[in-house]
Parts: sequence; C-alpha cells; structure tokens
Amino acid sequence: MIIRTSIAAGLAAILLSGAALADSTAATKAPATKTTEQSQKLADRCAALETQFDQAIASHGNAAKAAAAKELRSKGGNLCKANQRASGIKNLQQALKDIGLKPKA
Repeated sequence: MIIRTSIAAGLAAILLSGAALADSTAATKAPATKTTEQSQKLADRCAALETQFDQAIASHGNAAKAAAAKELRSKGGNLCKANQRASGIKNLQQALKDIGLKPKA
C-alpha cells in the first residue's frame, strides 16, 4: 500500500513539473519575438536613414557642416552594423540635420 502511494505521488510530481516547465517555456518565447521585432524595426530605420543621407549628400554636399555630416553618417552606419542601432540612428539623424534636412520617419 505504501509503495502504491509513493509511486502515485512520484508520478503526480513528474506530471506537475512537466506542466510547469511547459508554462515557463511559453512565457520565455513571447518576449523574444517582441525583441526580434523591435530589433528589426531599428535595423529598418538605420537602413532608411542611411539611404536618405546617401541620396541627399550629392545635392547638399556644399552645406557648411557637410564634412562633419559625412563623418556622422559613417559612424552611425558602423554603430548600426555593430547592433548599437539606437546610437547609430541618433548619429544618422544628426548627419541629416547637419546638411539641412529633416530625417524622414
């Protein structure tokens, strides 16, 4: 009788721990997807700002701060590639402002 009770208790513990593991696994997957989406949005923003600057510099190369803007563009692009996208975006936005343009949203 004691053996049956012990086996039943052990089986119940295994089943409950499996359910708890399944719950914790589901909880950890949701934030990862959100982080991936956020990272992709930042990467897209980096690319859009780089393209905007690259297209605009040809006609705005005579701006007073054009040389500084080119350095900021380079630095911003490197930061974006190094997964420091928030800092890269700030540099790219400033580069556009330096040549007299408003960064597109």
